[in-house]
Amino acid sequence: MFRLVHAASIWRLVTCLALAVVLACGNVASATLPKREDVKATLTRQPQLLSDLVRDLQPPTAGLPQLYFVGFAGFGGQAVFKREVLAVRQLFDERFGTRGRSVALINHESTLNDVPLATVSNLNHVLMHLGRRVMDTRQDTLFLFLTSHGDKGELTIGLPGFHFQQLTPGQLKTMLDDSGIRRRVIVISACHSGSFIRALANPTTLVITAARADRSSFGCEDRRRWTYFGDAYFNQALRQDMSFTRAFDKARRLITLWETTEKMVPSLPQMAGGEALGAPRLNQ
Repeated sequence: MFRLVHAASIWRLVTCLALAVVLACGNVASATLPKREDVKATLTRQPQLLSDLVRDLQPPTAGLPQLYFVGFAGFGGQAVFKREVLAVRQLFDERFGTRGRSVALINHESTLNDVPLATVSNLNHVLMHLGRRVMDTRQDTLFLFLTSHGDKGELTIGLPGFHFQQLTPGQLKTMLDDSGIRRRVIVISACHSGSFIRALANPTTLVITAARADRSSFGCEDRRRWTYFGDAYFNQALRQDMSFTRAFDKARRLITLWETTEKMVPSLPQMAGGEALGAPRLNQ
């Protein structure tokens, strides 16, 4: 028993130290901070980038419920979150019929000129635009995917050289409620992401998280294409099964196998809410 507890404590310590180094240093492969004028120019570009982003979103087809996808890569010090959001968006465009109804917000140095930043204010802008100007909120469904580092009650939003407000469960709930979007599927891939469930889950909001509120998730190294949860849920389970809930069950079993094999402290992915959603009809 002592060995198991001792090993778990050491793993948590190593995880926390590694995250602290990443948050302090940003992407170790690109440690140079942007110049102040470059940061200012990036922030100045945001209104135009957001306008360009939402301009081409297609309205729903009359009488046919649609799925809309929003991806959010919160931490820009590692490229894995950017890669994951782009890959999931492509998956949804090709498999779930969201082409023309999908957008991505990304924090990474490689996308600063072309893609809006993943910030609280930009996410709020996109959700308000979708809910008030584009979606038929009586029948359309939002799929919101957020991937980043995290702590209990907080999703990390960061990019070397920038200072951003972090995202909390209460903030996200307020944004979604104010947007008028009722039918929601929210997937959060981050450590301690289960801490978002209590605020967000309800009969018309399905919430899926990579970890329990008191657990870490894995696979966020810079070189990776997917986090552990992203790989299991999106890259594997959802390529085999179009049910969001059945795919979660498959992904959870796969993650348990990986973590057991590598002797990791179980992340314990969570799912709650969504009882009234049913199976949204998808335009494919």
